[in-house]
Amino acid sequence: MSAAEIQPVTPTPHRESGLRYVIESLVSLALAVCLVRSFVVEGYIISTGSMAPFLLGYHKQVVCPDCRLPFAVGVPVDSEAETNGPVACPNCGQVHIDLSFVPRNEGDQLLVQKFAYLFRRPKRWEVVVFQNPNQPTQAYVKRVIGLPDEEIQVRAGDVWINGELARKSLAEQRSTRMVVSSLKYQSQNGAELRWQMGSGWKISSDGFEFDPERAVWIGDAASLISVTYRGATPNHSSSSSVTEAAQLWPTDEYAYNGLNDSTQRYRVRDLMLAMQFELHSGRGEMAWALSDGAQTFEVSLAAGERELRLFVDGLEEPELRVKLSGSMWQRKRLVEMSLFDRQLLFALDGEVIYQRPLEPLVLPAKNSDDAAKNSTLEDVGPVRFGAQNLHVSVSDLTLYRDVYYTRGDGRHGVNEPYRLSSDEYFFLGDNSPVSLDSRSWTNAVVRDHMLIGKPFLVHLPSRPGRVKLGSAEWHIRVPDWGRIRYIR
Repeated sequence: MSAAEIQPVTPTPHRESGLRYVIESLVSLALAVCLVRSFVVEGYIISTGSMAPFLLGYHKQVVCPDCRLPFAVGVPVDSEAETNGPVACPNCGQVHIDLSFVPRNEGDQLLVQKFAYLFRRPKRWEVVVFQNPNQPTQAYVKRVIGLPDEEIQVRAGDVWINGELARKSLAEQRSTRMVVSSLKYQSQNGAELRWQMGSGWKISSDGFEFDPERAVWIGDAASLISVTYRGATPNHSSSSSVTEAAQLWPTDEYAYNGLNDSTQRYRVRDLMLAMQFELHSGRGEMAWALSDGAQTFEVSLAAGERELRLFVDGLEEPELRVKLSGSMWQRKRLVEMSLFDRQLLFALDGEVIYQRPLEPLVLPAKNSDDAAKNSTLEDVGPVRFGAQNLHVSVSDLTLYRDVYYTRGDGRHGVNEPYRLSSDEYFFLGDNSPVSLDSRSWTNAVVRDHMLIGKPFLVHLPSRPGRVKLGSAEWHIRVPDWGRIRYIR
């Protein structure tokens, strides 16, 4: 190349170069967003409450004036309609909570991984975004329950697959559980505590504490002294048709739905007890017990022997003793014990120790919610925990219930099993009393090609806010960082 062919490059003014860089960056960003949205992820906003409280539609975020529990109440999608209450707190039972001054929030916004099911099929209990089979231009989000080539039926609140009761893992239980009672939020107006304490137990700043030095034993000094769940306070209940005895067991009531007709509520025996506990001193015992009204299951921690033991109706199963390792004292441990889906599950610090399927309580030939609603099972106390010869504290005590699946319109998979073909799925919403899903659709199934993707993040949630400058006022959307979370 000769020297004559080389031309000096005239320097571009810095201002022009910077402007060009900004424009090119914005164009590149726009192209990247378009490509990502088209081929990787896409955003969706939820309008209805069929998956509440796991995913929220348009709603009002309420704080109970008594126990200070925050909870959501659904509102109509139509912005002209208004929901002013009254509603009831799902924790302390406070009724007649006025919503007229509570602002309206938009629904959860989801980031959805598109084509997540191009190389694999959805798993049972997974949350999926898909095309509405009856109106393909609409996108729905619900939980997949029935998988291809299966026979599915909803019976007495549970899901049955090929004649067997479908059971959830611990992670799946965590995604469907709903708060019945949380000690973190205690009544400030003198309402009775939902937990009855035996001698030696007292309320602490963040839960309960047991000191054997304060205990007064009646009878055997080696017996456990318990804290027992006493159920909902009858005078706080919004349901006049539920008897005082039935208050021991929670119903399938949803605070999100407001004060609905009590005749549509059913008792739920699928409970989970969760708590943090800390052993301070002693070599005694701590135990946790759940009952479904027919059987009682108790897991006991023998602190001195560093051993867990399982009892069924008071009888130990010695072959199931489990030795524990690591420090036992002066550290908080998480206990989760449940009877979801007729299955005993006990986990310590997230590790499942016991997981045992149980015989179903109700096995009707056809679906009968009345069988569960009017069950004659003995109303024994459903939940308790206790200690002896141990100084122990308990915090973050929460009682949960599972989803109770109702009949819906009963078109499919309710009165008799529904058979799915090789590319069909059966979907249900967590908010079963109001969800329009495979039970009620004209076309019950979703096919492979209708699957849009898997939601993995609730992002960019917002709440109403106001900005005032003198006499002027503007309504703006304020980021609600507390609602951002990953969807497992």
